[in-house]
Amino acid sequence: MARAMETPWLRHPTRRRFAFGIAAAVLAVLCVWPRHYVARAALFPQESASGLSGFLSQQGSGGGLAGLGALLGQRPAIETDLAVGRSNAVARDVAARLRLVGRPGFENLDRAEVRLRRKVDIAALRGSILQITAKDADPAFAKSLADAFAAAIQSRLAALTLGQSTQKRAVADNRMNEATLRLAKAQAALGRFREANKLAAPPAQLGVAVTQLGALQARLQAKRVELDILRQFATDQNLQVRAARAEIAGLEGEIAHAQAATGPNATNLAGMAQKSSEYFNLFRDEQFAQILYQIYSRYLETVTIEALSAPNNMEIIDPAYVDPARQYNAWAVGLLLMVLASALAAEAYLARP
Repeated sequence: MARAMETPWLRHPTRRRFAFGIAAAVLAVLCVWPRHYVARAALFPQESASGLSGFLSQQGSGGGLAGLGALLGQRPAIETDLAVGRSNAVARDVAARLRLVGRPGFENLDRAEVRLRRKVDIAALRGSILQITAKDADPAFAKSLADAFAAAIQSRLAALTLGQSTQKRAVADNRMNEATLRLAKAQAALGRFREANKLAAPPAQLGVAVTQLGALQARLQAKRVELDILRQFATDQNLQVRAARAEIAGLEGEIAHAQAATGPNATNLAGMAQKSSEYFNLFRDEQFAQILYQIYSRYLETVTIEALSAPNNMEIIDPAYVDPARQYNAWAVGLLLMVLASALAAEAYLARP
C-alpha cells in the first residue's frame, strides 16, 4: 500500500483526483442505471381444522384427545412451505406457465431454472408469511414472475395435500373397516348375552356399578391406545405424552376406587355374580369399539373435506405488485464506496508531514 502511494502518478494531485473523480462519477451513474425493478407478493398459510386433528381437538375437552390431535394431521410448518417454494418442481412450473424456455437467457429448462433462482427470492417472514421477491429490468416481467411463483406454490402445495389426503383416506378406510367389524362383533356378543340371560335392561338389572366400571375400563383402554400413538410421534418428555400418562393414572385410580367400593375381596368386579362380571367385560368391549368407530368415522368424513379444501392451502394476502421505490444496483454502490474510501485514504496518506 505504501509503495503504491509513492508512485509518481498517485503523488500528482491533479491526476490522482481526476482519476478518482472519473471512477466515482461512472460508478454513481451505474448505481441507478441500468434501472431494475422489484416485484413482490405475499402468501399466508390457511390454518386447517380438518382431519383427525380437528375432530380430536373438538372432542378433547379433557385434554388427552386434543393432545393427540396436536400431533396428527397438523398443518406443516412455514419451513415446509418455504422448501416447497424453492423446489425444482415450482421453478419448472413457473417456466411452463410463462413459457420461458426458448427466450433469450432461457434457452433450455435447466438454464431457465438457474435464471429464475437468480431473479426470484422466497423468504419466510414473521407470522408464517411467505414473501416472493422478483427482480428484473422489465417491471411487467418482474410482476409476472412474482404472480407465477405465487400460483405455482399454491398449486404444488395443493398437489401435496391431495396426495396426503389419499394416503390418509386409505388408512382411514382400513381402520374404519376394522372398527366396524369390531363394533359389530362386540354388539352381537352383548346381544347374545342379553338373550341368553333374558335381560331386557342389563345396566338396571345388574346394577349401576357394572356400567360405571365398564365405562371407566373402556376409557382406560382408549387412553392406552392414544398413548401408544403419541409415543410414535414424540418422546416420553413430550407434554402430550406426559398428560396422557397422567390421565391413565387418574383412570386407574378411579377404577381401583370403584372396585374397592364393591367389596374388599375384589379382583375384577368383586362381590358381584358371574353374570355381572361377564356383562361387564362385554359392555367394556362394546364401549371401546364404539369410541374407535366414532373417531374413525369422523376422520373419514373430514379427510374428504380436507381434500376438497386443498386448493385453498395458501391465501394471497398481497397480490403481485411492483415496488414504486427506486432500486439501486448493489454492486455499483459497493464499488463506489470502495473508490471513495481509497480516495480519502490516498489524500490522508499523501498529506502527512
